[in-house]
Amino acid sequence: MDSQKVFSRLKELQEVFTKIAGEDGNIDQSEFQKGLGLRDEYISNRLFTLFDTDKSGTVCVREFIRSVENLVFGTTEEKLKFSYLLHDHNGDGGISKGELHQLIMSSLKENNLDLQPEQVVELVDVLFLEADINDDGEISFEEFKVLMAKSPALMETMAVSPVTWLTPHKPDDNLLSPEQLKQIQRTRFKHYLQNNWVALAFLGLYIGINLFLFFEAFIRYGNNGANFYVQIARGCGATLNFNGALILIPVMRHFITWLRKGPLNNYLPLDEHIEFHKLIGQVMFASAIVHTIAHFFNYTTLPVPFLQSLFGTKAGFSGLLLLIVFGLMWVTAQEPIRKGGKFALFYMAHMAYVLWFILALIHGPVFWKWASVPIIGYAVEQVLRWVKTKEPTHILNASLLPSKVLGLTIERPPSMNYQPGDYLFLKCPSLSNFEWHPFTISSAPEQPDVLSVHIRAVGSWTGRLYQLFKERREEWIRAGSSKPEVGLQVYIDGPYGTPSTHIFESKYVMLVAAGIGVTPFASILRSILERQKQGSKNMRLKKVYFYWLNRDQKSFEWFIEILSRLEQEDTENLFDLNLYLTGAQKKSDMKSSTLFMAMDMMHSRSQVDLITGLKSPTHTGRPDWDEIFRSVSQTHKPEKVDVFFCGSPGLSQQLNKLCHEYGFGYRKENF
Repeated sequence: MDSQKVFSRLKELQEVFTKIAGEDGNIDQSEFQKGLGLRDEYISNRLFTLFDTDKSGTVCVREFIRSVENLVFGTTEEKLKFSYLLHDHNGDGGISKGELHQLIMSSLKENNLDLQPEQVVELVDVLFLEADINDDGEISFEEFKVLMAKSPALMETMAVSPVTWLTPHKPDDNLLSPEQLKQIQRTRFKHYLQNNWVALAFLGLYIGINLFLFFEAFIRYGNNGANFYVQIARGCGATLNFNGALILIPVMRHFITWLRKGPLNNYLPLDEHIEFHKLIGQVMFASAIVHTIAHFFNYTTLPVPFLQSLFGTKAGFSGLLLLIVFGLMWVTAQEPIRKGGKFALFYMAHMAYVLWFILALIHGPVFWKWASVPIIGYAVEQVLRWVKTKEPTHILNASLLPSKVLGLTIERPPSMNYQPGDYLFLKCPSLSNFEWHPFTISSAPEQPDVLSVHIRAVGSWTGRLYQLFKERREEWIRAGSSKPEVGLQVYIDGPYGTPSTHIFESKYVMLVAAGIGVTPFASILRSILERQKQGSKNMRLKKVYFYWLNRDQKSFEWFIEILSRLEQEDTENLFDLNLYLTGAQKKSDMKSSTLFMAMDMMHSRSQVDLITGLKSPTHTGRPDWDEIFRSVSQTHKPEKVDVFFCGSPGLSQQLNKLCHEYGFGYRKENF
């Protein structure tokens, strides 16, 4: 971090401190702990003691900023002394095993990590063995300096970390010159066009058709003597004919999946089909509102009474019913309802689409010309879906996993053939006879007879499903059953394709998953492993970078088995596994640097990560994506790298932006 950035952060830090301190300009120990966001009281007390230089029991802004400035701008000796005093609880000039054990235990709590007591003892022993050179039972300051000198990068970075304890990380674009900013923006825009030209072309075509239909009808009716209100209404009516027919196509899942397998896959925006469906719905609702208002104004100009025009004509009354039905569908489709535990309300309201199309065929004299083919195609899809889903299958095994994740092993229907990353819809009659919910298939297609899904209990239906198996497990435990029979009847609709199917067309890929978003990659990694073992000639992949982010340590557990297999069976160095524990602090953070140094020493000796049990060490804190992209780009230039992501929208935006900057391909799963 250069000096300009440091001074900027120090200024922000002073402003935040002043806000926390209030009118008296001082903060006590509890305010200090809360302001720094510290979980552990021991570490908080040690830091507060070191910052309270006058031993008054409070820290003023001058003490705080002076201490931070000493850490950032002080000599190496001063920085190391601060860190040493953090460990030396009783201030006797030596760090005992007890003090080291206490600090490591507090660091584990601060990072929400859970290790076995014997592992903690081993961490202390390894660190003490490395640091206590004269074997006198304590670590002196000179010995501490020798220990830290073995990790110069850690020693430098941890001194700057206090600047970031209270201040949010803000973009540093304002530190670039105008020419540099313009060059970055041009590069991002160029790569954005390269990655999204198909979707942008279709969006432009869609907008162009809507504008053409609106103005063609507007001008035509104006030439025939219609007033302004009728021209507006007819223009909107023309766009409603087009969009009312088009809205069915993006939700014809079998048709979309079939297109993914053909040559048109690269020339159609299939990955955005749901977003396109939503866009059409928004355009239809806006057009319907304007269409209705224009007709209302026109009715006021007619010689017949307004209510007679509205309720006494087929066009008026059917149009009013259309608006009411579509308005109900539009309101219940909004995210607070759809994802706020009221999915059943959204689903039932959307079933009114049948009524809407009947009313639209009655209302619009030419609508049948537009909608006949999509309606027939959609009807065929529904019949096909009914035929394929009328036979039930059964859940063979259910596992309750950390972070309220439910792993289901399901009997695989004989006719079900799927690709890695595909998803299915699941219906469980024990919970509801009409609710279908989508889940990514986490097993590999090469696995015969069974398939698996992993479901996180975040909504009403998934929460009830998790609770159902939790109660069943408790019953099995009470009954003393060691191998419970499940056999719960479910129905499957699918499989359906996703953007992840493109992975086998790439040579170099980055798979990025956040939390339960790892499920499509579980299937993909398993399939890659099977194809590698079988020596498949269709394998174009030369390098797979895998990144999995979780907030807590236990969330890694359910997927560790496949990652362990990858490490053991990857004889061609195809995989690069990177796991990030984002709920923990970075290794450079002074509050936890000793813990992570000890863990690194343990890993160097045993080649086993204490957090996951894998050979690959677990990274703590959030990834430095810019550095990761830069490294991958330099390694594989001039080859193209494709990024596949499944996770939160915020991280998706960040990765998409970096893909535009580095010229990587980008595909995301709907999460």
